[in-house]
Amino acid sequence: VDMGCTYVVHVFNENDMMFYPDTIRQIVDISHNVGLEVHIDPWGVGKVFGGESFSNFVMQNVDAMQMVSDGKPTGSACPNHPKFRAFMREWIDAAVKTGADILFWDEPHFYLPGWLGGRPNTWGCRCVECSRRFEARFGRPMPMEEDDDVRAFKEDSIVEFLSELIAYGHSLGKRNCLCVLPLRNASHSTANWHRLAGIPHLDIFGTDPYWFAFKKEMREFVGSSCDLIKEVCAQHGRQPQVWLQGYKTPAGREQELVEAVELMVEKGIRDIAVWGFQSCGYMSWIRPDNPELAWAKVKEAFARARAMVQK
Repeated sequence: VDMGCTYVVHVFNENDMMFYPDTIRQIVDISHNVGLEVHIDPWGVGKVFGGESFSNFVMQNVDAMQMVSDGKPTGSACPNHPKFRAFMREWIDAAVKTGADILFWDEPHFYLPGWLGGRPNTWGCRCVECSRRFEARFGRPMPMEEDDDVRAFKEDSIVEFLSELIAYGHSLGKRNCLCVLPLRNASHSTANWHRLAGIPHLDIFGTDPYWFAFKKEMREFVGSSCDLIKEVCAQHGRQPQVWLQGYKTPAGREQELVEAVELMVEKGIRDIAVWGFQSCGYMSWIRPDNPELAWAKVKEAFARARAMVQK
């Protein structure tokens, strides 16, 4: 609140859902009481959504795992599997009970070989459910190579999956925000931003151009992401949102956090979020080289953004 923030994103992973639902509700109440709107995030749920969190659903439902092209399972649920679809409705029901305002759909994706647990030169999903659906649509067995039909199938599947979840959340009176990966790679299944932004009942559409994580030049990566997200949202009547990488900041590059937020504001973005609180200094795997300085620069960046908008 002192930073001028208007909302906070709280994670609600499977561990929270099982053991801490009342605690999360209390945290949401505290957030509301200090004037913050609350986004609630399926952080790492099913390992289909972004987040450094393990999935109990996958451990308990191995038949609903994504199967990879090497014939082995991965530790992620399949977005097409009826069991996972049903579980996600349970997650929405639990998220709604926390009192949060917005369902924040965080980086949904099919299996990615470059992520944790990934294996080089593989792709997914080739499970029984995906194979059945693919053959019903294309009239041929799902191939071993990820061709254009497979990529189109995965895109269709993610759109259908999200459409179902967003519609259900909307029916329960909640707004919906979707954040997609910034690399528009067809294998990620979320490359078609226009199609995703057009999902009915979606309110906010955004991306997270984390230039340190993706080893990109900041101004080009952040600037182009802002331009595209603003264009897509204008066409579909959505509110554009862009995320700042506040974690894993290399020593000596902390000023880029301020410069990135200035660039976002210059590009016309007014919904700016940062991952994560205190620059993730409490998470040794992704904390900055100097967490205290990085967080100080995030605070400076937010103050600078507010001053720029108020001019």
